[in-house]
Amino acid sequence: MLPENSTQNHINQLDGLRAIAIMLVLLVHGGMYYILNSVHGRSVWTDIVVNGRSGVDLFFVLSGFLITGILIDTSGRKDYFARFYWRRALRIWPLYYAFLAVALLIHPRPFSSLGVMPFALYYRNFLGADHASDIYFGQYWSLCVEEQFYLVWPLLIKLCPSRFRIWLTVFLIGLAFYLRVLLLGHGMDSYIVYRLPFCRMDSLAIGAAVAIAIRRGFKSSTMRRIFWLGVAIGLLSQLYVGRVESPGYGYRFNTVGITAYALFFGGIVGLCVTAERRTLPLAILSSRFLRAIATRSYAMYLFHLVPLYVSVVLLYRWGLEPQHKWSGLLAVAGIAAVAYGMAWISWRYFEAPILRLKQWEWYRKKTPPASDTPQAA
Repeated sequence: MLPENSTQNHINQLDGLRAIAIMLVLLVHGGMYYILNSVHGRSVWTDIVVNGRSGVDLFFVLSGFLITGILIDTSGRKDYFARFYWRRALRIWPLYYAFLAVALLIHPRPFSSLGVMPFALYYRNFLGADHASDIYFGQYWSLCVEEQFYLVWPLLIKLCPSRFRIWLTVFLIGLAFYLRVLLLGHGMDSYIVYRLPFCRMDSLAIGAAVAIAIRRGFKSSTMRRIFWLGVAIGLLSQLYVGRVESPGYGYRFNTVGITAYALFFGGIVGLCVTAERRTLPLAILSSRFLRAIATRSYAMYLFHLVPLYVSVVLLYRWGLEPQHKWSGLLAVAGIAAVAYGMAWISWRYFEAPILRLKQWEWYRKKTPPASDTPQAA
């Protein structure tokens, strides 16, 4: 979920987008319980809350962009694979498995149906809905998609000639859309279709396409027109998808809607990266507030369902469940604050110390000292 930047200069505004992504996720998950329960009938609040799920699409686009940039920029290194997987493992696995282990020891009930292996081996997204595990680990499906992406994409970038990489992404975008249409048309559960890596690779591929296009050396003005076009197509496609709960909305969202999100966010990422001057939106995205959230967004994503469901249990037990959309928003903000606090502790005392191991490049061959070098005959 939180790949490092592949470019030489850190792009602060992408941190802002990552922060927005986690806030959208918190909005949709918390809002389902508190805001929508306080609003009767279809309203603008329904649209706002439900479309918060686009946060995961923004995460995918950012991941596709940043990971592809890393891979292209390091494709000539002899330690290409070892370096990539070592750094990814340090960033993702320690906290992921630590959280699973703590949950298994303290509260094993969520694993009563599926067991722990679908989570430990990253194939949860291939299985259907399970209320017991989704209570605390419903977000893990996207982490599985990310790991499956990491497993395949480095090899494809390495093997695919540079002139064909952009066409590879175009093919994958079209294939993902086609597979969603095909599987939904044959009656497959939308819960699974929404989570299969083959059906969600358009978001990752669009992010990858932005990284590839920037490195192809096209004129900045040309690329910005293309990125604005992506934003426009993404927005206009929502007119076809329609409002939440309108007739046919579910099918249209799971086919056109997902790609529309990806095009919109892909355009936004591209515009942020190719910006020629500092504007107010870029200044906001680069703010220390959003960057602080972005740094801790991975842990927030892992943890946020814990304070959410604890709050549901406590507030309903005490008879204090929100009765109005504004009190519902306050509840969501409180959950976000607790999730951030947990993530701050995680970053300060667990993640950051582990990430220092990135400097330990054990996979690089060392040049022996001159005195130990055999002399030519």
